[in-house]
Amino acid sequence: MHSPEQTYEELEDDRASREREIRLIENTIAKSSNEQEQNMLRRSLVLLAYAHLEGFVKFSLAAYAGAVNSLQLQCKDASTPLVALTLSRAFSALRDANSKHPEFSRLSEDKELHLLARERSFIENFERIISTQVEIPDHVVDTKSNLSSLVLKRNLYQLGLKYPIVAKHGSTIDRLLGMRNAIAHGDKLKTPKPHDISEYLSASFAVMKFVQDEIFAALRDKAYQRDASLPLTLPLPPTGLVTKAIEFIKSVRI
Repeated sequence: MHSPEQTYEELEDDRASREREIRLIENTIAKSSNEQEQNMLRRSLVLLAYAHLEGFVKFSLAAYAGAVNSLQLQCKDASTPLVALTLSRAFSALRDANSKHPEFSRLSEDKELHLLARERSFIENFERIISTQVEIPDHVVDTKSNLSSLVLKRNLYQLGLKYPIVAKHGSTIDRLLGMRNAIAHGDKLKTPKPHDISEYLSASFAVMKFVQDEIFAALRDKAYQRDASLPLTLPLPPTGLVTKAIEFIKSVRI
C-alpha cells in the first residue's frame, strides 16, 4: 500500500491535470471577441468541467477503496461502514425470505421458523463472518454517469468518508449536472452565462480538492480501522460480538 502522502500526490497530479485542461478552455473564452464562439466554448466547458469532476471523484474513491483492500483487514478490526460493505452478502442471506431450512421443507410457509433458522446460522457462523477479510466491491464506487449532489453524498457515505462539501456546493453541482445533460442531449438553446460558468468551476474545483483532502485524512488517521488508537490485532470482546449480532438480528426481523 502507498503511504497517505504518496496517494495524496497521485491524486494531486490527477486533479492538477484536469484543472489545467479546464483553465485552458476558460482562458480561450476570455481571449475570444466573438460572442458566438464564446457561447460554443462555454457549452464545451460545461461538458469538460462535469466530465473531470465525475472522473476525479471516481478515480479518487476507487484509489481509496484499493488502498483499504490492500491492507487485508479482518472485519473485526475495520470500521463499521467497511464491515457493512464487506458483509453485504451475509446480510442478504439473512434477509432472504426464500431461504428455507431443509429439515422443515413441509413447513415452507412458516416464516418465523425459517427466519429463526437463518438467525441461528448467522450466530453459529458469527466468529467466522467477522474474520472475513475486508473487500470493498468494485461496484460500490458508482456515479451512475450522473454525479448529482445526492450521488456524491451516497458514495462518500458508503465508504465512511465525510461529506460536508455536499451541503456547501450541492445545489451548484446539481445545476452543473442539469446543464451538462441538456447540452449533451442536444439542447441548442442551453448556453450558460459567464457567472454560471464561474460558479460551476468554483464548485467543481472545491469538491475535487475536498475529496482529495478527505481521502488523505482518512488514510493518515486510519479511519478504516474500528479504533485507530488500537492495534489491528486486538479482537473485540466475545460479549461485544454477541451483543452486536443480536442487535443486528433485531433490526432485520420481518
